[in-house]
Amino acid sequence: MTVALPWTAPEVALGTDLERAAAQWIEPYNQQQHLMRTRDWLVHLSPGANVEMRLAAMTHDIERMFPGGPVLDLASRDWDDPFYLFAHGTRSAEIVADWMGELEPACVAADRKEVRRLVALHEVGGLRGADEIQAADSLSFLESLADVARDWVLSGACSREKAAAKLYYSVDRIRIPAAEEPAAQLLEWALDRLPAAAPAADRDRVAAP
Repeated sequence: MTVALPWTAPEVALGTDLERAAAQWIEPYNQQQHLMRTRDWLVHLSPGANVEMRLAAMTHDIERMFPGGPVLDLASRDWDDPFYLFAHGTRSAEIVADWMGELEPACVAADRKEVRRLVALHEVGGLRGADEIQAADSLSFLESLADVARDWVLSGACSREKAAAKLYYSVDRIRIPAAEEPAAQLLEWALDRLPAAAPAADRDRVAAP
């Protein structure tokens, strides 16, 4: 029986010129929806989230839009590999900080150093909003990127077990109690979307030299 998509956080309108500028900046990114949904989940978990938190949520993975970043071997490296996570987080943080530095001063109604800190911590969490952003990232991943995890298996990039481990890891790292129930529900839905194994034709194509 197919598991229905559970309740998800409502979309939240962009409230500042800086957020609107960020939305335009990230539009070419192929996982732009994940970034925007991270912001929606953040506001659900923390309705008083300040502009720095909201901006960090909607830009946290942006380094992947630019070539030359760290690469995670989906089949062999651990999902909590610190050498990948910190390289990914800090590269995104520097790119966001540089982008903010190029904006007109009137548009930048946020603390650039604080946005940089929050983006750098989005994978591991931390104080003063970082745990909330990490939880929102996990919820958005389960909701908006479950099909990406499915495609990893179908393409042979990793096993079903490894893809499932990523989904479980997204839940296990959450430290915000309010995120635990929606995460459990989304986890069940996302696991249900994983195929049993890659089709033979796909496996052969991946294995071919």
